[in-house]
Amino acid sequence: MAKFFTLLALTITVIGYGQSKKTFQLEKIIFHTSMCYGYCPSYHLQVDKDKKINLFAEQVYKNVRYQSYEPDTTKTGYFTGIVADTTFNKLTNELQKIGLDSLEFDGATCCDGSIKTIIVYYNGKRKYLKSMFPPVKAGKLISILYEICETSKLQRTDERFKIEDGITIR
Repeated sequence: MAKFFTLLALTITVIGYGQSKKTFQLEKIIFHTSMCYGYCPSYHLQVDKDKKINLFAEQVYKNVRYQSYEPDTTKTGYFTGIVADTTFNKLTNELQKIGLDSLEFDGATCCDGSIKTIIVYYNGKRKYLKSMFPPVKAGKLISILYEICETSKLQRTDERFKIEDGITIR
């Protein structure tokens, strides 16, 4: 009888472990940043599960580190492309690790900073996060999203597109 209960407990543990390690499936992620009272770039990004990128860079500045705050028209506009495999893997690994099901942003939109909005479609779910002050836990994810906006090899396009969240792209 003891062997039966031991085997039963082991079976339940193995089944439970297999279910808790469910494969993460990214369908798409959307990232918006707003302008601020300063020189924050304003991006509207969508990355699909097939690594396709749509980016509307609404406002980007030249040489912000050197305080030469003039708009960079070469980096503003509509762009499309494919995210690099290594960057896409960083993104999906971070999304898996961050604990999306329990992650919350406080919704704060006050003050003078850039508002970050992240909408993630994964495993048949939709997670909406928005705040001027995202939690520290989301810092690496936000850095990866900025990296995609700023370093991906993208093709300028004349095609206008709309990215979710009620943002009407001119």
